Amino acid sequence: MINTMNEKHTIERHSNDDKADDARVEILEQYRQGASLASLAEEFGCSQRHARRLLRRARYERIAELPLDYMPSDEFESDDAERRILSPLPEPEYSPRKARTPSGLPPYLASLYEVALLTTEQEKHLFRQYNYLKHRAAALREALDARRPQARAMSEIERLYDQAAAVKNQLVRANLRLVVSIAKKHVGSPEELFERISEGNISLMKAVEKFDYTRGFKFSTYATWAIKKNFIRSYGDRMKRLDRFRTSREELLDAAVEQRSDPYVEQRDQQRREADVSRILDCLTHRERDIIGRRFGLGRKDSGETFKQIGDDFGLSKERIRQIEQRALAKLREAAEQQRIESAA
Repeated sequence: MINTMNEKHTIERHSNDDKADDARVEILEQYRQGASLASLAEEFGCSQRHARRLLRRARYERIAELPLDYMPSDEFESDDAERRILSPLPEPEYSPRKARTPSGLPPYLASLYEVALLTTEQEKHLFRQYNYLKHRAAALREALDARRPQARAMSEIERLYDQAAAVKNQLVRANLRLVVSIAKKHVGSPEELFERISEGNISLMKAVEKFDYTRGFKFSTYATWAIKKNFIRSYGDRMKRLDRFRTSREELLDAAVEQRSDPYVEQRDQQRREADVSRILDCLTHRERDIIGRRFGLGRKDSGETFKQIGDDFGLSKERIRQIEQRALAKLREAAEQQRIESAA
């Protein structure tokens, strides 16, 4: 009886935690879209004071997760650092020659060649700016009081982070044609081009985050190495998956030839598997179970739905559906591990 009561309280606590998480996320999303505190309080049926408290907590949790790693530099501590580092992008000494667009590229890829390349001075200026903005934001975040984070300080951190993200996008756009150039040399067929470009873009974004501009090297050299390294790793992973598929298929075929399957044993094993899955899914809330089922096509003939499709039905954003899916998967992993421990006991 005591165990039953404890389980009930645990479920209620998780349910209340989920509701509080949902409320904070929704309030933050609407606030960032321009909703006033009064309208948020009215929509969520609470006082403005409570809405402000939920909003403050949601903002703090988001800020705590911001990726603010940066490349340090002594020049960030100079008295004129802000004025000098955040100054406008320097004009090139000469007008860059317009790049020739390779033939046969789709319009989207061809448009990349209209973005002007950066000079060495411009590139260093933007990387200095990018890391300085994250340095400033990280220092402010370190000084935040987790119990009562100041709204003004959080607004400044969000502003600095948004500026850093804009600078990063500028650096990425100026180097996208580099990705196309490398990807074209690592495809076996035209159909693979977009997949390789997508992989290369991810490598490029990571390279911007990790590039140490203070060492004096050109970014294109570092980015080319990072992109090629990822292509080689991806190719190796694809070959391993293909080999595993071939080996597994051959083993299955051999087993099918060597022995006939027992339909009664198969039915019993299938029922046992379904019971195990059902027990694991019981750890989820109704909404989490529904989202996981729709995402992975459980009990359906299709292969699953997108975040947008599910979000439209629930009246939530794609990002919120993704967060709920991650939380549910974490619960499932914990439940599966617990069941494995109990089965071994």
